[in-house]
Amino acid sequence: MPIGSSTRRRSARLALAAAAAAATLTAVASTAAAADDAPAEERQHIATTTLGQDLKVTLTAVRAGEYEADVVLTAHRFTDGRWQTVDRAAVGDTWFWYPLTGRGAVCELAVGNRPGEQPTVDVSLLQSPSLGCSQTYRIVVDG
Repeated sequence: MPIGSSTRRRSARLALAAAAAAATLTAVASTAAAADDAPAEERQHIATTTLGQDLKVTLTAVRAGEYEADVVLTAHRFTDGRWQTVDRAAVGDTWFWYPLTGRGAVCELAVGNRPGEQPTVDVSLLQSPSLGCSQTYRIVVDG
């Protein structure tokens, strides 16, 4: 008995649907595997300074693209025999990764503590060798 054209069309649709489902499952599985294999966020320590023996400030570059980076200032207080993070703040907007992670990246890093006020951190970083140093960012440390 010959197979009718409607049966062939139905079979073709089923085969197409099965192929699409298999392709979707493969894409989902490979995306999940890629997410598991994704490299950890690239970070590089830029500088550290301390004020007295109880306040430490660290600057870290966090890669945000092929050439871009964000800079994070982290403040630590020495309590109970160890350094504990008390504050974090972004420094400026987006920076260039390579100048930040090379020599001479920090133009200024100063911590001040006036009586009766919260400590402040002044930061200026190298934008690029041709642009020179950035404006000075003043960050108030909470904690």
